[in-house]
Amino acid sequence: MIAVIDFGMGNIHSCLKAISLFTPDCKLTNSALDIKEAKGIILPGDGAFESAMKNLDKLGLIKPLNDFVKSGRPIFGICIGYQIFFEESEESREKGKLVKGLGFIKGKIKLFHGKPYKVPHMGWNKLIFKNSKKEKRLLKDVSNGAYMYFIHSFRPVSVNKNAVVATCSYYEEEFPVIIEKNNLYGTQFHPEKSDKDGLKILKNFIDIV
Repeated sequence: MIAVIDFGMGNIHSCLKAISLFTPDCKLTNSALDIKEAKGIILPGDGAFESAMKNLDKLGLIKPLNDFVKSGRPIFGICIGYQIFFEESEESREKGKLVKGLGFIKGKIKLFHGKPYKVPHMGWNKLIFKNSKKEKRLLKDVSNGAYMYFIHSFRPVSVNKNAVVATCSYYEEEFPVIIEKNNLYGTQFHPEKSDKDGLKILKNFIDIV
């Protein structure tokens, strides 16, 4: 069973609909027991980093997620589910406050700052493959330069290059949009909204599970 975690961050049902194209064996849940028993996990959603971490804490899911990752089973974060994989974020209601993430991947989440940036970064943008010697399991049958759908104002920085398998360019900055590290997988974009190539990425994760 693939557990799709409902932690109150929206965009759940479009993700479930896309997953159901490839497997009936998925379950929308916020149960620690389901996490313990799952073969794979997907953390989807739209929303703010601070709210995401508070919701996971209130639901008592932070320790079960840590235990799941330590078990070596595959976990996939999408959009805000991807960002909370990192160590901390400056996305907070209190100016200057840093919010602690799950800390699965080294890196910080920061706002796109200043001109010429327009936030949110919204719409279609193309992938730039990295780590040519690294097997890109999420990107099987996906072409370098494929376009994916984004909507976000914050992005990861100071990320270990060995974990990054694809970036995008926004104005003149490249930032990580796909990570693969051991059993950790994540995308800044929404594969469920990214047409055929995005659906290939979801299918690839399901095949990994």
